Amino acid sequence: MQTNVKQVFYFNADSISLGGFLDEPFRYVPTPCSTALSPTGGRATDEARAFNFEDHIKVRAAYTHVSGKMSRLNGPWTERVVSVVEEIDVMGRITADKVVAQMFVEQPAADGGPRKISFAGSHISNLRIDGKLVTPVADTTLLPQHHRDVDAYNQDAAFDPELKWPELTAFARRRGAEWLAQKNLPEWARDRFGWITAANPDGKSTFEGYTLCSLINHIEEVPTGQTFAHCIELPDFGRIFLAEVTVLPYSAHLSMLRTELGCKSSGQISAATVVSNGTTMPPGLR
Repeated sequence: MQTNVKQVFYFNADSISLGGFLDEPFRYVPTPCSTALSPTGGRATDEARAFNFEDHIKVRAAYTHVSGKMSRLNGPWTERVVSVVEEIDVMGRITADKVVAQMFVEQPAADGGPRKISFAGSHISNLRIDGKLVTPVADTTLLPQHHRDVDAYNQDAAFDPELKWPELTAFARRRGAEWLAQKNLPEWARDRFGWITAANPDGKSTFEGYTLCSLINHIEEVPTGQTFAHCIELPDFGRIFLAEVTVLPYSAHLSMLRTELGCKSSGQISAATVVSNGTTMPPGLR
């Protein structure tokens, strides 16, 4: 029996290939495959082949993977979460050859500094709107060039996270301020993202530790519609959000493709989503 264990890490990670709902009438969009990590770590993988949902969504294949391990007694601990969706087609208007979400998170040992994260390997290949190529330009802070070639299908792939949690939070707040300062900002976007930069009289964030950003710096070659940061507002379709990262004090959520439909069908659909939310016991270590 180990008698010198000072901390225990409770792993918590989820990988979801696809999901959502549609209205009028209401129905859920089934999830072809998803994977959750045991609180004691380990590895789990799931796969699904060709999947169609009504005439709204087509997917050739999907793959999900989670893993978690302890590097040494009393930490650090690492989680890896992967979701891949191949040849997706949303309502015949949005297509992509591959949508990949991948996240590496390291929880340090006691007094080892802040939690770290990497999104290495996340990308969207050959994204098209109405058959025309769209180019999401990756952000070099969150997804530097040397982070972009990690194989999502290699179950033994490893990557040392470099971005510290406070740096991620600070970056997201700065990027939110840049978004809100853009000319011709849609009113809905100001309502949706204004909270990111909201501050109390003392200058601290109103939502301390909670923020939102994207792995995408901007989007080029959009054939139709209006773009805002990582969003495309497409007529007779709705809104498309790319590589959206939600940051909480102890967890992160990456959704590579998310739609808010506002046409003949309303509802929300997401593809390639990963979540990491592990924590130490005793708690309170960042």
